[in-house]
Amino acid sequence: LGTSGLSLRTARVPTTADWLVLLAGFFAAVMNSVAGGGTMLTFPALLAAGLPPVLANTTSTVALYFGMPGSLWAFRKRLAEVKAWILPLGIVSLLGGFAGAWLLLRFDESVFERIVPWLLLFATLLFLLNGPIRRWLRKHETEEPDRPKTWGIFFQSGVAIYGGYFGAGIGIMMLAGLGVLGLRDVNRMNALKALLGLLCNTSAVVLFMIKGAVDWRLAGFLLAGSIPGYFFGSHFAQRIPAVAVRAIVAIIGISIAAHLFWKQLNP
Repeated sequence: LGTSGLSLRTARVPTTADWLVLLAGFFAAVMNSVAGGGTMLTFPALLAAGLPPVLANTTSTVALYFGMPGSLWAFRKRLAEVKAWILPLGIVSLLGGFAGAWLLLRFDESVFERIVPWLLLFATLLFLLNGPIRRWLRKHETEEPDRPKTWGIFFQSGVAIYGGYFGAGIGIMMLAGLGVLGLRDVNRMNALKALLGLLCNTSAVVLFMIKGAVDWRLAGFLLAGSIPGYFFGSHFAQRIPAVAVRAIVAIIGISIAAHLFWKQLNP
């Protein structure tokens, strides 16, 4: 009994990998406050901590989910201006997020391992295109439609499925889609993006928790780092060059993808 108690206490001592995950949570929250893309840090940090890819993905999604309502609260007044968009896009976001999460857990882990380098490259490209997309939207401002078109609902369904399956870069995908659908006011777009992202992740997170697909110990370290990270990021976002953040994220995303490609070619 004494030996078991000692082992239990020893197992709970934070390791270097735990502190790495905590730091990843902090900087991911800062990045989300400045430019988005926090998953590009938390996912590889959880891989480095020893989690298999699917569990790293689900744990990252669950841990980062709890900071999402705060960003939605900041845009709560703008949601009334796009209320006709909320019901159709909200329903498909819930269903699509659940479908993506189900696909992630349904298929063999090797399937996700094979495509995750491509997903990381895709997410990195989306992250780098965030600035050009926003500039294009501002340049092509037109009168906003009252409600989304039918094809836009199908587009959001695809975005939500991707979000439930992996999720990195989903915010940029939604901004691009909303812009093509005709929304131009950045605050309205961000408000709708925050709500749809929350709905998509809600259904995914619920399924992950029901299935027990979360490493709660490492999720706790991510949360512990993200709380001060969101505070720091929200207060000092204007002092951190977004270009520098994007460059760092791009380097990390491409490096991790290259490493995973190399592991596939050299098992």
